[in-house]
Amino acid sequence: MGLVRVKALFGDAKRRVGEVTFLADAGAYFPIIPPSLAKDFQIEELAKTELTLADKRRVEAGVSLAYFKLMNREGVFQVTIMESPEPILGVIVFEGLGIKVDPVTGKLEYSRPYGLSAI
Repeated sequence: MGLVRVKALFGDAKRRVGEVTFLADAGAYFPIIPPSLAKDFQIEELAKTELTLADKRRVEAGVSLAYFKLMNREGVFQVTIMESPEPILGVIVFEGLGIKVDPVTGKLEYSRPYGLSAI
């Protein structure tokens, strides 16, 4: 499977939203948004955390909450705010909404009935 990009409604937890294209990354746990996107949607950093990147580097990143809507499913999830060439959609959003990327077609599909996942 090549790189998969998906469009999602995205915004602050108060639902000030717009359409954003994310790189779907099944290897990333948290969604990552660049500081410029956080500023555009008035998403303020609530805390700082240390993350380990794919290349094993440890970096500090801001943490906040953001609204996501994919297909007809929506929820508010933790996001990290850090420099990134493009917004990344991590597994926490896919699992939380019960959506997955079909590895053959690269398209989104449901992985379970709707209801925010608690486990």
